[in-house]
Amino acid sequence: MTEEATIDALKATIKRTDTLPTISAIGQRLLTLRLDTDEGERELMNLVESDPMIAARIIGLANSPVFAPAKKICSIKDAAMVLGLSRVKAIAVSIALMGPLRIRDSEHFSIKNLWLHSFSMAVGMRTLSGMIPREIRPSEELLFLAGLLHDIGFLAFAYLEPRKFDEFISGIEADPEKPITEIERETLGVSHAQLGEMLGRHWGLPEEIVAVIAGHHGSGVSHDPMLTLARITERILGSTASIREEARQISPEEEAAELEILGLQPAHLEKAAFVISQQQEQIRILADMLGS
Repeated sequence: MTEEATIDALKATIKRTDTLPTISAIGQRLLTLRLDTDEGERELMNLVESDPMIAARIIGLANSPVFAPAKKICSIKDAAMVLGLSRVKAIAVSIALMGPLRIRDSEHFSIKNLWLHSFSMAVGMRTLSGMIPREIRPSEELLFLAGLLHDIGFLAFAYLEPRKFDEFISGIEADPEKPITEIERETLGVSHAQLGEMLGRHWGLPEEIVAVIAGHHGSGVSHDPMLTLARITERILGSTASIREEARQISPEEEAAELEILGLQPAHLEKAAFVISQQQEQIRILADMLGS
């Protein structure tokens, strides 16, 4: 089957209502909810409180040693004071989307590791974003959500084709030097980025998020600040990926162009790498909580 035929078949599969979980009503509302008004803030609290699983996870995260709350957090309102509204929204949306895609862990793949890498991406992108000029800085809630969801194609892969996903994981272990993009195409016919893009469009995710899901391993220089942040952060993280992924090799000229687009210097990347490394244990705690 050609790649085009494979993609067409997968699109048809994704569109079948009984193949993948649909976004819950709460997830749909969270995606479109604006946080720049008092009404939006109140609705966020109400939506999170109305879903026991999301509420429990948010409160659990706020009580974790990572945030060291001065008192025990028992309400979503108090959790929002600790975590911040944009982070509450991003985490709630991620739980609403990723939660129903339940897959079994295998010897070589762990949902906790996927959350670890995704959280690392979100934290890294936010760290770098704070160093770029305010006028091109992406929205924090979209930025954090893009980091959390950028590898959702792996979950879709495992959910749609569990047997082929096992073949894919086995192929990675059998040939450590082989690029995973080749192994993906041999087993499924498309990459996790392509599959994630299809799923993101089917779910109606914001275009900025879909661009990161589709293009975080892409080639060439992008003028999209959030996508560029994702690509740089992916290279900084390197071996923390949930599944071994080859780092996209770029020329010094491409790297200089990326930095110029974002108004960054090489020293900023070193600083971001240090910040991420210092937070890895804290990020692991959060990932273990969300992946359990």
